[in-house]
Amino acid sequence: MPMFSIIRTLLESDRISDFVAIGNLLNDSQESYHAAFIIKYEGSLQEFHYTGSDIELNNLISNDYFHKITNTIYSDEVPAFIAQCINVKKHANPIYGYFYSGESYDSDGNHNSKKNLGQRMTCVGFCLNVLKGFLEEDYIEYAGWDSISHGEHGYLEEYCKQYDIDPELIKDSHRRITPRECLTSCFFVELPIPKSKIQEKLIEVNHHFRDRFIKVSN
Repeated sequence: MPMFSIIRTLLESDRISDFVAIGNLLNDSQESYHAAFIIKYEGSLQEFHYTGSDIELNNLISNDYFHKITNTIYSDEVPAFIAQCINVKKHANPIYGYFYSGESYDSDGNHNSKKNLGQRMTCVGFCLNVLKGFLEEDYIEYAGWDSISHGEHGYLEEYCKQYDIDPELIKDSHRRITPRECLTSCFFVELPIPKSKIQEKLIEVNHHFRDRFIKVSN
C-alpha cells in the first residue's frame, strides 16, 4: 500500500471498486499547483476540473496526477457524481479568482450562493463547489482560511479594479485554499473538515512529497 494511500494516477490499475478522488499536479520541486477530481468508473479513469479558463471532463487522463480517494463519496454514488459533473460542465461559468465562501453547484449544475461573489473561484474552489453540492453540506470549514491565506499584497484591490467590483462586496470571500490542502482533506470523513485537522495532516503529506523529491533528485 503506497504511503498515506496517495496514488500516482497513471499507475492506478489494481483497484476494482469505483471511486472519487482529489488529484494534484506537481511541479519539478514536488509542490502542488493544481487540483482536480479523479474518478474511476467501470474500469476507466476520468478527470474533471476547472483549468482556470475552461471546465473539462476527460475520459482519458494524460496529466501526471497524484490522488487520494475521498471516502465521503461511496462507490455506488459515483454514477450520480458523474451526472452532476456533466451538468456542471454544461451550465457553470466560473471566473478565476482567489475566492470561496461556501457556495455550491447543485445536481443540475446550477450555482448557488448567499454572497455577492458570483462564480469566482480557483481550481480548489471549483472542487469545493462541486463537493458541497453533491454532499449537500459544507465539505470544509472554509472560514478557517482568511484573506491572509492568499498572501499576495494588494490582490483584492487589483482584482476588483480589473472587474469593476466594490471590494466591500466580496472581501469576506477572499481566501486561498491550496491544492495540497484540498488533497489532504481526503484523509477525513467527518464533515465539515476544519483547517486545523488539514494542517496537522499536511505536515506528513509534505514530508511524503519532500522525500519523493529527494529520491527523484538523486
